[in-house]
Amino acid sequence: MKVEIRNLGVIEKAEIDLKPLTVFIGGNGEGKTWAAYTLSAIFGQHGYRHYLKAYLDGNTKEGYPTLDSALQQLFEEGNAQIDAIQFANEYAETYINDVARLTPNRMRSFMATDRANFNDLHVHLNLAETKAEFLERIKAASVQRKISLGLLNALKETGDGILYFYSEGDILKKLPRKAIKQFVVREIFQILHRAFYDYIYTFPTERTAFITFPFSPFPRREVRTEELLTDTDQSEFEQRGTPLVEPVKNFLNMIILSYQKEHRQRREEEINKNPQLGEYVKLADFLEKEILRGTVGFETAELREELLFQPEENTKLEMPIVSSMVKELAPLVLCLRYLVERNELLIIDEPEMNLHPAAQVEIAEFLAMLVNAGLHVLITTHSPYIVDHLANLMQAAKHEDPDSIKEMFYLERTDAFIPQEKVSVYLFEDGTAKNIISEEGTINWETFGRVSDDLSRIYANLLKIQD
Repeated sequence: MKVEIRNLGVIEKAEIDLKPLTVFIGGNGEGKTWAAYTLSAIFGQHGYRHYLKAYLDGNTKEGYPTLDSALQQLFEEGNAQIDAIQFANEYAETYINDVARLTPNRMRSFMATDRANFNDLHVHLNLAETKAEFLERIKAASVQRKISLGLLNALKETGDGILYFYSEGDILKKLPRKAIKQFVVREIFQILHRAFYDYIYTFPTERTAFITFPFSPFPRREVRTEELLTDTDQSEFEQRGTPLVEPVKNFLNMIILSYQKEHRQRREEEINKNPQLGEYVKLADFLEKEILRGTVGFETAELREELLFQPEENTKLEMPIVSSMVKELAPLVLCLRYLVERNELLIIDEPEMNLHPAAQVEIAEFLAMLVNAGLHVLITTHSPYIVDHLANLMQAAKHEDPDSIKEMFYLERTDAFIPQEKVSVYLFEDGTAKNIISEEGTINWETFGRVSDDLSRIYANLLKIQD
Protein backbone atom coordinates (compact mmCIF):
# COMPACT_ATOMS: atom_id res chain seq x y z
CA MET A 1 0.00 0.00 0.00
CA LYS A 2 1.49 3.32 -1.08
CA VAL A 3 1.24 6.33 1.23
CA GLU A 4 2.20 9.91 0.42
CA ILE A 5 2.69 12.29 3.36
CA ARG A 6 3.19 16.02 2.88
CA ASN A 7 3.79 18.85 5.35
CA LEU A 8 4.06 16.83 8.55
CA GLY A 9 6.45 18.70 10.82
CA VAL A 10 9.88 18.58 9.16
CA ILE A 11 8.60 16.19 6.48
CA GLU A 12 7.92 18.12 3.28
CA LYS A 13 7.05 15.10 1.15
CA ALA A 14 7.54 11.39 1.73
CA GLU A 15 6.32 8.48 -0.36
CA ILE A 16 6.21 5.20 1.55
CA ASP A 17 5.29 1.69 0.48
CA LEU A 18 3.86 -0.03 3.56
CA LYS A 19 4.90 -3.67 3.63
CA PRO A 20 4.27 -6.38 6.26
CA LEU A 21 7.56 -5.22 7.83
CA THR A 22 8.23 -1.50 7.45
CA VAL A 23 11.29 0.16 8.95
CA PHE A 24 11.86 3.90 9.45
CA ILE A 25 15.44 5.00 10.14
CA GLY A 26 17.13 8.39 10.29
CA GLY A 27 18.50 10.97 12.69
CA ASN A 28 16.66 12.44 15.64
CA GLY A 29 13.98 14.95 14.74
CA GLU A 30 13.55 13.78 11.14
CA GLY A 31 9.86 12.87 11.54
CA LYS A 32 9.96 9.06 11.86
CA THR A 33 7.74 8.83 14.92
CA TRP A 34 5.35 11.51 13.70
CA ALA A 35 4.93 9.60 10.44
CA ALA A 36 4.28 6.34 12.31
CA TYR A 37 1.78 8.02 14.64
CA THR A 38 -0.01 9.70 11.73
CA LEU A 39 -0.51 6.30 10.11
CA SER A 40 -1.95 4.99 13.39
CA ALA A 41 -4.29 8.02 13.47
CA ILE A 42 -5.66 7.02 10.05
CA PHE A 43 -5.73 3.23 10.27
CA GLY A 44 -6.52 2.83 13.96
CA GLN A 45 -9.93 2.83 15.62
CA HIS A 46 -9.46 6.53 16.39
CA GLY A 47 -9.65 7.24 12.65
CA TYR A 48 -12.70 5.03 12.20
CA ARG A 49 -14.62 6.56 15.11
CA HIS A 50 -13.89 10.11 13.99
CA TYR A 51 -14.90 9.41 10.40
CA LEU A 52 -18.09 7.59 11.40
CA LYS A 53 -19.23 10.58 13.46
CA ALA A 54 -18.30 13.03 10.70
CA TYR A 55 -20.23 11.02 8.10
CA LEU A 56 -23.35 10.73 10.26
CA ASP A 57 -23.16 14.47 10.93
CA GLY A 58 -22.86 15.21 7.21
CA ASN A 59 -19.31 16.55 7.48
CA THR A 60 -17.50 14.30 5.00
CA LYS A 61 -16.56 15.04 1.41
CA GLU A 62 -17.45 11.71 -0.22
CA GLY A 63 -20.78 9.94 -0.62
CA TYR A 64 -21.67 6.27 -1.06
CA PRO A 65 -24.70 5.78 -3.35
CA THR A 66 -24.72 2.01 -2.77
CA LEU A 67 -25.05 2.60 0.96
CA ASP A 68 -27.83 5.15 0.46
CA SER A 69 -29.78 2.69 -1.70
CA ALA A 70 -29.46 -0.08 0.89
CA LEU A 71 -30.70 2.25 3.62
CA GLN A 72 -33.69 3.27 1.55
CA GLN A 73 -34.56 -0.37 0.88
CA LEU A 74 -34.22 -1.16 4.58
CA PHE A 75 -36.56 1.69 5.53
CA GLU A 76 -39.16 0.56 2.97
CA GLU A 77 -38.95 -3.23 3.12
CA GLY A 78 -37.39 -4.04 6.50
CA ASN A 79 -34.38 -5.84 4.95
CA ALA A 80 -31.50 -5.07 2.62
CA GLN A 81 -28.14 -6.39 1.58
CA ILE A 82 -24.81 -4.94 0.51
CA ASP A 83 -22.22 -6.82 -1.51
CA ALA A 84 -19.29 -5.97 0.77
CA ILE A 85 -16.67 -7.09 -1.76
CA GLN A 86 -18.14 -4.99 -4.54
CA PHE A 87 -18.57 -2.08 -2.12
CA ALA A 88 -14.92 -2.33 -1.06
CA ASN A 89 -13.72 -2.64 -4.63
CA GLU A 90 -15.56 0.55 -5.54
CA TYR A 91 -15.17 2.64 -2.40
CA ALA A 92 -12.23 1.42 -0.25
CA GLU A 93 -9.75 3.94 -1.62
CA THR A 94 -12.37 6.68 -1.49
CA TYR A 95 -13.14 5.80 2.11
CA ILE A 96 -9.60 5.69 3.47
CA ASN A 97 -8.57 8.87 1.69
CA ASP A 98 -11.61 10.64 3.12
CA VAL A 99 -10.52 9.39 6.56
CA ALA A 100 -7.04 10.78 5.82
CA ARG A 101 -8.51 14.09 4.65
CA LEU A 102 -10.06 14.63 8.08
CA THR A 103 -6.89 13.68 9.94
CA PRO A 104 -5.37 17.21 10.18
CA ASN A 105 -8.47 18.38 12.07
CA ARG A 106 -7.77 16.02 14.95
CA MET A 107 -3.99 15.72 15.01
CA ARG A 108 -3.52 18.25 17.79
CA SER A 109 -5.86 16.25 19.98
CA PHE A 110 -4.32 12.99 18.83
CA MET A 111 -0.80 14.21 19.59
CA ALA A 112 -1.84 16.02 22.80
CA THR A 113 -0.36 19.35 21.72
CA ASP A 114 -1.55 22.95 21.54
CA ARG A 115 1.56 24.21 19.78
CA ALA A 116 2.22 21.98 16.77
CA ASN A 117 0.54 22.97 13.50
CA PHE A 118 -1.02 20.30 11.28
CA ASN A 119 -3.14 22.57 9.09
CA ASP A 120 -1.17 21.82 5.91
CA LEU A 121 -0.85 18.08 6.50
CA HIS A 122 -1.91 15.98 3.52
CA VAL A 123 -1.96 12.18 3.31
CA HIS A 124 -2.94 10.22 0.22
CA LEU A 125 -3.18 6.43 -0.08
CA ASN A 126 -3.03 4.23 -3.16
CA LEU A 127 -4.35 0.66 -2.88
CA ALA A 128 -3.77 -0.49 -6.46
CA GLU A 129 -1.00 -2.99 -5.68
CA THR A 130 -2.72 -4.45 -2.62
CA LYS A 131 -6.37 -4.35 -3.75
CA ALA A 132 -6.65 -8.12 -4.36
CA GLU A 133 -5.33 -8.97 -0.90
CA PHE A 134 -7.58 -6.31 0.61
CA LEU A 135 -10.68 -7.80 -1.03
CA GLU A 136 -9.77 -11.26 0.27
CA ARG A 137 -9.81 -9.85 3.79
CA ILE A 138 -13.23 -8.33 3.13
CA LYS A 139 -14.45 -11.76 2.00
CA ALA A 140 -13.03 -13.41 5.11
CA ALA A 141 -14.68 -10.93 7.51
CA SER A 142 -17.65 -12.08 9.57
CA VAL A 143 -20.38 -10.02 11.25
CA GLN A 144 -23.17 -11.04 13.59
CA ARG A 145 -24.68 -8.11 15.51
CA LYS A 146 -28.05 -6.77 16.52
CA ILE A 147 -29.60 -3.75 18.22
CA SER A 148 -32.70 -3.24 20.36
CA LEU A 149 -33.15 -6.91 21.25
CA GLY A 150 -32.98 -8.04 17.67
CA LEU A 151 -35.22 -5.40 16.08
CA LEU A 152 -32.42 -4.97 13.55
CA ASN A 153 -29.75 -7.54 12.72
CA ALA A 154 -26.53 -7.55 10.66
CA LEU A 155 -25.06 -10.80 9.37
CA LYS A 156 -22.11 -11.66 7.18
CA GLU A 157 -20.52 -15.09 7.17
CA THR A 158 -16.87 -15.83 6.52
CA GLY A 159 -16.33 -16.51 2.82
CA ASP A 160 -19.59 -14.83 1.82
CA GLY A 161 -19.40 -11.36 0.31
CA ILE A 162 -22.94 -10.32 1.24
CA LEU A 163 -23.68 -8.26 4.35
CA TYR A 164 -27.35 -8.75 5.28
CA PHE A 165 -29.56 -6.40 7.30
CA TYR A 166 -32.96 -7.70 8.38
CA SER A 167 -35.78 -7.42 10.90
CA GLU A 168 -39.02 -9.27 11.57
CA GLY A 169 -42.16 -7.89 9.93
CA ASP A 170 -42.99 -4.23 10.59
CA ILE A 171 -41.17 -4.22 13.90
CA LEU A 172 -38.36 -2.06 12.40
CA LYS A 173 -40.73 0.92 12.42
CA LYS A 174 -40.27 1.10 16.18
CA LEU A 175 -36.68 2.27 15.68
CA PRO A 176 -35.77 5.86 14.78
CA ARG A 177 -34.33 6.20 11.28
CA LYS A 178 -31.24 7.82 12.77
CA ALA A 179 -30.53 4.69 14.83
CA ILE A 180 -31.01 2.45 11.79
CA LYS A 181 -28.67 4.54 9.67
CA GLN A 182 -26.04 4.61 12.41
CA PHE A 183 -26.18 0.82 12.76
CA VAL A 184 -25.88 0.13 9.02
CA VAL A 185 -23.16 2.70 8.35
CA ARG A 186 -21.15 1.52 11.35
CA GLU A 187 -21.15 -2.08 10.16
CA ILE A 188 -20.04 -1.42 6.58
CA PHE A 189 -17.41 1.17 7.56
CA GLN A 190 -16.04 -1.16 10.25
CA ILE A 191 -15.63 -3.96 7.72
CA LEU A 192 -13.77 -1.59 5.40
CA HIS A 193 -11.58 -0.11 8.10
CA ARG A 194 -10.55 -3.38 9.68
CA ALA A 195 -9.63 -4.86 6.31
CA PHE A 196 -6.63 -2.51 6.28
CA TYR A 197 -5.46 -3.60 9.74
CA ASP A 198 -7.74 -5.48 12.09
CA TYR A 199 -6.39 -3.44 14.99
CA ILE A 200 -3.29 -1.39 15.77
CA TYR A 201 -1.16 -1.72 18.91
CA THR A 202 1.39 0.99 19.60
CA PHE A 203 4.52 0.63 21.70
CA PRO A 204 5.70 4.20 22.41
CA THR A 205 9.07 5.00 23.94
CA GLU A 206 7.24 5.69 27.22
CA ARG A 207 6.41 1.98 27.55
CA THR A 208 9.30 1.14 29.88
CA ALA A 209 7.90 3.57 32.47
CA PHE A 210 4.21 2.73 32.15
CA ILE A 211 4.74 -1.03 32.38
CA THR A 212 5.90 -0.50 35.97
CA PHE A 213 2.64 1.13 37.08
CA PRO A 214 0.13 -0.86 39.22
CA PHE A 215 -2.83 -0.94 36.85
CA SER A 216 -5.35 -2.75 39.02
CA PRO A 217 -7.08 0.50 40.13
CA PHE A 218 -8.20 1.11 36.52
CA PRO A 219 -11.79 0.18 35.46
CA ARG A 220 -12.78 -2.87 37.47
CA ARG A 221 -15.52 -4.14 35.17
CA GLU A 222 -14.41 -6.12 32.17
CA VAL A 223 -14.16 -3.81 29.17
CA ARG A 224 -13.17 -4.16 25.55
CA THR A 225 -10.30 -2.24 24.01
CA GLU A 226 -12.55 0.17 22.11
CA GLU A 227 -14.43 1.01 25.34
CA LEU A 228 -11.37 2.15 27.24
CA LEU A 229 -9.52 5.41 26.63
CA THR A 230 -11.01 7.10 23.58
CA ASP A 231 -10.07 10.49 22.23
CA THR A 232 -12.72 12.10 24.45
CA ASP A 233 -11.91 10.22 27.67
CA GLN A 234 -9.54 11.31 30.39
CA SER A 235 -7.23 8.71 31.84
CA GLU A 236 -6.07 8.58 35.43
CA PHE A 237 -2.86 10.29 34.35
CA GLU A 238 -4.63 13.10 32.50
CA GLN A 239 -6.82 13.82 35.51
CA ARG A 240 -3.57 14.59 37.26
CA GLY A 241 -2.67 17.11 34.57
CA THR A 242 -0.57 14.91 32.28
CA PRO A 243 -1.78 14.99 28.64
CA LEU A 244 -1.32 11.74 26.75
CA VAL A 245 -0.92 11.22 23.03
CA GLU A 246 -3.34 8.66 21.60
CA PRO A 247 -0.59 6.06 20.94
CA VAL A 248 0.22 6.12 24.66
CA LYS A 249 -3.48 5.69 25.46
CA ASN A 250 -3.52 2.77 23.06
CA PHE A 251 -0.58 1.25 24.92
CA LEU A 252 -2.33 1.75 28.27
CA ASN A 253 -5.45 0.05 26.90
CA MET A 254 -3.35 -2.96 26.01
CA ILE A 255 -1.85 -3.21 29.49
CA ILE A 256 -5.20 -2.62 31.23
CA LEU A 257 -6.83 -5.43 29.25
CA SER A 258 -3.96 -7.76 30.04
CA TYR A 259 -4.49 -7.10 33.76
CA GLN A 260 -8.13 -8.21 33.59
CA LYS A 261 -8.48 -11.85 34.63
CA GLU A 262 -11.80 -12.16 32.80
CA HIS A 263 -10.14 -11.07 29.55
CA ARG A 264 -7.31 -13.55 29.97
CA GLN A 265 -9.81 -16.34 30.57
CA ARG A 266 -11.78 -15.36 27.49
CA ARG A 267 -8.56 -15.37 25.47
CA GLU A 268 -8.00 -19.01 26.49
CA GLU A 269 -11.48 -19.86 25.23
CA GLU A 270 -10.79 -18.09 21.93
CA ILE A 271 -7.54 -19.99 21.50
CA ASN A 272 -9.40 -23.28 21.76
CA LYS A 273 -11.63 -22.19 18.86
CA ASN A 274 -8.90 -20.56 16.77
CA PRO A 275 -5.53 -22.39 16.64
CA GLN A 276 -3.89 -19.34 14.95
CA LEU A 277 -4.13 -17.46 18.24
CA GLY A 278 -2.21 -20.28 19.88
CA GLU A 279 0.69 -19.52 17.55
CA TYR A 280 0.99 -16.05 19.05
CA VAL A 281 1.03 -17.52 22.55
CA LYS A 282 3.87 -19.82 21.44
CA LEU A 283 5.72 -16.76 20.11
CA ALA A 284 5.25 -15.04 23.49
CA ASP A 285 6.67 -18.14 25.19
CA PHE A 286 9.59 -18.17 22.76
CA LEU A 287 10.34 -14.50 23.43
CA GLU A 288 10.44 -15.21 27.15
CA LYS A 289 12.61 -18.32 26.87
CA GLU A 290 15.12 -17.27 24.22
CA ILE A 291 15.50 -13.52 24.76
CA LEU A 292 14.18 -12.56 28.21
CA ARG A 293 15.44 -15.77 29.85
CA GLY A 294 12.48 -15.76 32.22
CA THR A 295 8.68 -15.57 32.31
CA VAL A 296 6.24 -12.67 32.60
CA GLY A 297 2.97 -13.37 34.38
CA PHE A 298 0.26 -12.21 36.77
CA GLU A 299 -0.21 -13.10 40.38
CA THR A 300 -3.01 -12.08 42.73
CA ALA A 301 -1.62 -10.24 45.75
CA GLU A 302 -3.72 -8.37 48.34
CA LEU A 303 -6.83 -8.53 46.13
CA ARG A 304 -5.11 -7.03 43.11
CA GLU A 305 -3.34 -8.35 40.06
CA GLU A 306 0.43 -7.92 40.06
CA LEU A 307 2.70 -8.31 37.03
CA LEU A 308 5.89 -10.19 37.91
CA PHE A 309 9.01 -11.44 36.18
CA GLN A 310 10.38 -14.86 37.10
CA PRO A 311 14.01 -15.31 35.99
CA GLU A 312 14.38 -18.65 37.81
CA GLU A 313 12.24 -21.17 39.66
CA ASN A 314 12.33 -19.66 43.15
CA THR A 315 12.60 -15.99 42.24
CA LYS A 316 9.85 -13.53 41.29
CA LEU A 317 10.43 -9.82 40.85
CA GLU A 318 8.12 -6.81 40.61
CA MET A 319 8.27 -4.81 37.38
CA PRO A 320 9.84 -1.65 38.89
CA ILE A 321 12.99 -3.57 39.88
CA VAL A 322 13.56 -5.81 36.86
CA SER A 323 16.17 -5.09 34.20
CA SER A 324 15.48 -2.45 31.57
CA MET A 325 15.35 -5.18 28.90
CA VAL A 326 12.48 -6.91 30.73
CA LYS A 327 10.60 -3.61 31.01
CA GLU A 328 11.19 -3.11 27.29
CA LEU A 329 9.91 -6.50 26.12
CA ALA A 330 7.30 -7.45 28.74
CA PRO A 331 4.57 -5.40 26.94
CA LEU A 332 5.23 -7.34 23.73
CA VAL A 333 4.86 -10.62 25.63
CA LEU A 334 1.50 -9.48 27.01
CA CYS A 335 0.29 -8.28 23.62
CA LEU A 336 1.14 -11.58 21.92
CA ARG A 337 -0.25 -13.74 24.69
CA TYR A 338 -3.50 -11.93 25.43
CA LEU A 339 -4.44 -9.68 22.52
CA VAL A 340 -3.15 -9.97 18.97
CA GLU A 341 -4.90 -11.58 16.06
CA ARG A 342 -3.95 -12.07 12.42
CA ASN A 343 -3.69 -8.96 10.21
CA GLU A 344 -3.08 -6.61 13.13
CA LEU A 345 -0.34 -3.97 13.10
CA LEU A 346 2.28 -3.45 15.79
CA ILE A 347 3.91 -0.01 15.73
CA ILE A 348 7.06 -0.14 17.84
CA ASP A 349 9.06 3.01 18.47
CA GLU A 350 12.74 2.04 18.82
CA PRO A 351 12.50 -1.69 19.67
CA GLU A 352 16.22 -1.64 20.43
CA MET A 353 15.77 0.52 23.53
CA ASN A 354 17.69 -0.90 26.51
CA LEU A 355 18.84 -3.96 24.56
CA HIS A 356 22.40 -5.21 24.31
CA PRO A 357 23.59 -5.46 20.66
CA ALA A 358 23.15 -9.23 20.74
CA ALA A 359 19.55 -8.82 21.93
CA GLN A 360 18.98 -6.24 19.19
CA VAL A 361 19.98 -8.85 16.62
CA GLU A 362 17.65 -11.36 18.29
CA ILE A 363 14.75 -8.92 18.27
CA ALA A 364 15.29 -8.29 14.55
CA GLU A 365 14.87 -12.02 13.95
CA PHE A 366 11.86 -12.14 16.27
CA LEU A 367 10.08 -9.29 14.48
CA ALA A 368 10.50 -11.18 11.21
CA MET A 369 8.96 -14.21 12.90
CA LEU A 370 5.93 -12.10 13.84
CA VAL A 371 5.48 -11.01 10.24
CA ASN A 372 5.72 -14.59 9.01
CA ALA A 373 3.03 -15.48 11.56
CA GLY A 374 0.54 -13.10 9.92
CA LEU A 375 1.13 -9.83 11.76
CA HIS A 376 2.24 -6.48 10.36
CA VAL A 377 5.09 -4.60 12.04
CA LEU A 378 6.24 -1.00 11.65
CA ILE A 379 9.29 0.13 13.60
CA THR A 380 11.37 3.25 13.96
CA THR A 381 14.98 2.54 14.82
CA HIS A 382 18.46 3.95 15.30
CA SER A 383 20.03 0.51 15.47
CA PRO A 384 22.56 -0.45 12.79
CA TYR A 385 22.45 -3.98 14.23
CA ILE A 386 18.75 -4.35 13.39
CA VAL A 387 19.12 -2.82 9.94
CA ASP A 388 22.25 -4.79 9.06
CA HIS A 389 20.75 -8.04 10.24
CA LEU A 390 17.54 -7.43 8.35
CA ALA A 391 19.60 -7.60 5.16
CA ASN A 392 20.94 -10.96 6.35
CA LEU A 393 17.44 -12.26 6.97
CA MET A 394 16.31 -11.26 3.48
CA GLN A 395 19.31 -12.97 1.93
CA ALA A 396 18.69 -16.10 4.00
CA ALA A 397 15.11 -16.25 2.68
CA LYS A 398 16.55 -16.73 -0.83
CA HIS A 399 18.56 -19.80 0.18
CA GLU A 400 17.51 -23.12 -1.33
CA ASP A 401 17.96 -25.03 1.92
CA PRO A 402 17.08 -22.75 4.89
CA ASP A 403 17.60 -25.51 7.46
CA SER A 404 21.24 -25.85 6.43
CA ILE A 405 22.00 -22.23 7.42
CA LYS A 406 19.75 -21.61 10.42
CA GLU A 407 22.53 -22.29 12.94
CA MET A 408 24.35 -19.22 11.61
CA PHE A 409 21.61 -17.08 13.17
CA TYR A 410 21.04 -16.11 16.78
CA LEU A 411 17.61 -17.70 17.26
CA GLU A 412 18.27 -20.58 14.84
CA ARG A 413 14.78 -20.35 13.33
CA THR A 414 14.02 -20.52 9.62
CA ASP A 415 10.77 -18.60 10.20
CA ALA A 416 12.99 -15.62 11.00
CA PHE A 417 14.02 -15.52 7.33
CA ILE A 418 11.86 -12.97 5.57
CA PRO A 419 11.34 -12.48 1.81
CA GLN A 420 12.46 -9.13 0.46
CA GLU A 421 9.03 -8.39 -0.99
CA LYS A 422 7.66 -8.26 2.58
CA VAL A 423 10.11 -5.57 3.70
CA SER A 424 10.53 -1.85 3.16
CA VAL A 425 13.18 0.37 4.76
CA TYR A 426 13.02 4.16 4.53
CA LEU A 427 15.63 6.75 5.47
CA PHE A 428 14.12 9.97 6.80
CA GLU A 429 16.29 13.03 6.21
CA ASP A 430 16.20 16.44 4.52
CA GLY A 431 12.42 16.64 4.64
CA THR A 432 11.72 13.39 2.81
CA ALA A 433 11.93 9.61 3.07
CA LYS A 434 13.71 7.44 0.53
CA ASN A 435 13.71 3.70 -0.01
CA ILE A 436 17.17 2.34 0.81
CA ILE A 437 16.77 -1.34 -0.10
CA SER A 438 18.48 -2.18 -3.38
CA GLU A 439 17.13 -4.71 -5.86
CA GLU A 440 19.76 -7.15 -4.53
CA GLY A 441 18.52 -6.73 -0.96
CA THR A 442 21.36 -4.63 0.45
CA ILE A 443 20.49 -1.70 2.70
CA ASN A 444 22.36 1.59 2.31
CA TRP A 445 22.25 3.15 5.76
CA GLU A 446 24.59 6.11 5.41
CA THR A 447 23.00 7.77 8.44
CA PHE A 448 24.82 5.25 10.69
CA GLY A 449 27.97 4.94 8.59
CA ARG A 450 28.71 8.65 8.65
CA VAL A 451 29.00 8.60 12.43
CA SER A 452 31.36 5.59 12.33
CA ASP A 453 33.48 7.39 9.72
CA ASP A 454 33.59 10.50 11.92
CA LEU A 455 34.77 8.50 14.93
CA SER A 456 37.46 6.76 12.89
CA ARG A 457 38.62 10.10 11.51
CA ILE A 458 38.79 11.63 15.00
CA TYR A 459 40.81 8.66 16.24
CA ALA A 460 43.21 8.88 13.28
CA ASN A 461 43.72 12.61 13.86
CA LEU A 462 44.43 12.01 17.55
CA LEU A 463 47.09 9.48 16.63
CA LYS A 464 48.69 12.01 14.27
CA ILE A 465 48.71 14.65 16.99
CA GLN A 466 50.34 12.27 19.46
CA ASP A 467 53.04 11.42 16.93
